[in-house]
Amino acid sequence: MIKKICITLIFLTFSYGVYAVSIKQCLFSSMTGVVNFEGKPAAGVKLVRMVNYNKDVFDETVTDEQGNFHFPAIFRNNYAGVILPMEFVVLQEITAHVNNEEVEMWSGTKRSPEENSESRGKPLIVKCDLSQPDVEGIIVNRNIIFSRCTWDVEPDPERYIPEFL
Repeated sequence: MIKKICITLIFLTFSYGVYAVSIKQCLFSSMTGVVNFEGKPAAGVKLVRMVNYNKDVFDETVTDEQGNFHFPAIFRNNYAGVILPMEFVVLQEITAHVNNEEVEMWSGTKRSPEENSESRGKPLIVKCDLSQPDVEGIIVNRNIIFSRCTWDVEPDPERYIPEFL
């Protein structure tokens, strides 16, 4: 009987800890930047951000007169991750709506739940050129990012980006 009580108490204690603890994960870090088009600030451009971690989540902002914009960080609490090993993989996209066209500005896979892992811990401050003909690929902290933006970051030594992406 004592053994059953001890096992029950241990189970209840462990279970309480699982539900009382959450793991805060950053799905998309805060991003601040400026958008240009053909060398000039792109004013009034609608930017739509999409994050996918089991479901699509959208938000949007509009650039100001100087092309400046800001997106706040998107977080979630992962309670299951406390007891179940899970791979963290989040799809990130930002699409710019300019001159009645949709232009891919940022498309990436975030593989680290820490905030600012897309920029090695530094604030994510970008300069984007929507008239750039091609997106550039970069790998940062195992995060694969295709973007028309530049930011202060040192890419991973492994620069090979698989062709299937």
